[in-house]
Amino acid sequence: MPPLLSMGIRFTLAGLILLAFIRVTKGSKEFAIPRPEILSASVLGFVTLGFGLGNVAVSSKHVPTGVVSLIIAALPLWIALFRTVAREKISKRSWLGTLVGFAGVVILLKPGSIESVSGVDSQTLFFYMFMVLIGNIGWALGTYLAPRFPIPKNSLLFTGIEMLAGGIALTIAALVRGEELSDFLDASNTSWFWFFYLVLVGSIAGYTAYLWLVMNAPVSLTATYAYVNPVIAVILGVLFLNETITLNYALGGAIILLGVLTVVSSERK
Repeated sequence: MPPLLSMGIRFTLAGLILLAFIRVTKGSKEFAIPRPEILSASVLGFVTLGFGLGNVAVSSKHVPTGVVSLIIAALPLWIALFRTVAREKISKRSWLGTLVGFAGVVILLKPGSIESVSGVDSQTLFFYMFMVLIGNIGWALGTYLAPRFPIPKNSLLFTGIEMLAGGIALTIAALVRGEELSDFLDASNTSWFWFFYLVLVGSIAGYTAYLWLVMNAPVSLTATYAYVNPVIAVILGVLFLNETITLNYALGGAIILLGVLTVVSSERK
């Protein structure tokens, strides 16, 4: 399936299902929220899902699964950097973890250190790895700004609006990129199975649970997913996609996780 179009339709469909569920269970009064809350949720959808995951979707054709997840694992490092720019006080231990993590990112992004899953040359692969990095910065910016903007108190409503906005943004980007609906519809049964898996499990169940945690649990606790997901993704990539782990891959990934662990453990205090 075309990457941006399939992801755009996925989030649009998931958002509509969530909003319909709220309408049936809570009634139309649940949608009576201030306009600034709708605007904030929509903007966050554009930034995190549209820009952040859009870059990941396009790049995943060329970049190994584990490498994508390791780059995304640097999320707490970017948030620490945004906090510094905003003149918030950052502990020395957090700064140390941030520097260590960035060193790991540099090792991981070094041209020639990773093998492409599509066979493109090292320069092209570096470009797509850099796209993942830029997308992750966008996701981190959205995560950092979310508590500072008015957002709906109903986490399901917040999720539905955000996914609908992100899905529309991704669909528009897909059409501008030249992706065609006929290619999306002409997919294999396996693709359709995993598409609906992502709609129901990846978007509605998983993303809703994540946003609920963001709104109800300490950030230090929620951020621990950042060094659990990469380990799982690397293992799955090796077992099912025959991805090769090079020395720089292993070394850069381990250093990133060490830096993230240092930052998260420091911020927990």
